[in-house]
Amino acid sequence: MAKPQHILQLSEEQRSNFVDSFDRVISDIDGVLWTLEHSVPRAADGYAALERMGKQLTFLTNNSVRTSAQCVKLFDKIGMQVRPEQIWHPAQSIVSYLQNIKFNGLIYIIASQSFKTVLREAGFQLLDGPNEFIEESYASLAEHIFGREPVRAVIIDVDFNLTSPKILRAHLYLRHPECMLIQGATDRLLPVAKGVNIIGPGAFASILVESSGKKPITLGKPGRELGDLLVEHYQIVQPSRVLMIGDMLAQDVSFGRQCGFQTLLVLSGGCSREQLLAETDPQRIPDYYADSVADVAQMLGEAPKSRV
Repeated sequence: MAKPQHILQLSEEQRSNFVDSFDRVISDIDGVLWTLEHSVPRAADGYAALERMGKQLTFLTNNSVRTSAQCVKLFDKIGMQVRPEQIWHPAQSIVSYLQNIKFNGLIYIIASQSFKTVLREAGFQLLDGPNEFIEESYASLAEHIFGREPVRAVIIDVDFNLTSPKILRAHLYLRHPECMLIQGATDRLLPVAKGVNIIGPGAFASILVESSGKKPITLGKPGRELGDLLVEHYQIVQPSRVLMIGDMLAQDVSFGRQCGFQTLLVLSGGCSREQLLAETDPQRIPDYYADSVADVAQMLGEAPKSRV
């Protein structure tokens, strides 16, 4: 099994071949450009260097809690000019998917308010809740989870106020043979600080997958449906000429591998060098790795420019 190469350890010829081997960069955001604690030092230099080399940049995140407009402001703070249309997140991907299949049914949704806003503004009808604590009795539970609404899609993503009744209600809607299960973010664990993870939405989505027996349509990384959406949107003819940059083996590297992209793992977020070297699943082993995206600028021989 080939081991990934650190981009700063490539020979001059290897560096040249690597840079010439891709035209488009699809990059994760959280853990690559910033974390909950700080911005990744001089990450902006790496992307600036790629743009000067003529590479097209797209940013792909599993985080729909932060809006595209909020992301644009954060990019601006670290010296990057990124347009909203360059940013993809699960809420936007789900809207694109539903529009493509001309879906016009009722949706039961478990997600953040910002996520719901994206779907409502796109014209979709949403049902959610219960959004209050219920009485601890089976009679009260039944009153809140059984319904005759014609729900034809259940969507699950990050919900900071997730409750058992919401999961139970979603499961009951999924009994209908025509009701789809759509998941956004798939992360089972979310890194929130160095060495600290919290349970992610993927763990809760798996409850619905297992209990309903339905194959989910996954429009967050590493979903195959998300990859198909991006390939069609950007008219990608040669997937091997796309470079996927990310900080997570299960989400970013696996997604890139599944799509046929080249993969670059950065160690600035959710994966350590020890975890990378211990990985044995070929689908989660990147082609290259770096300490951070700042190494890209250094690889290309550029002096530091950004202040952060």
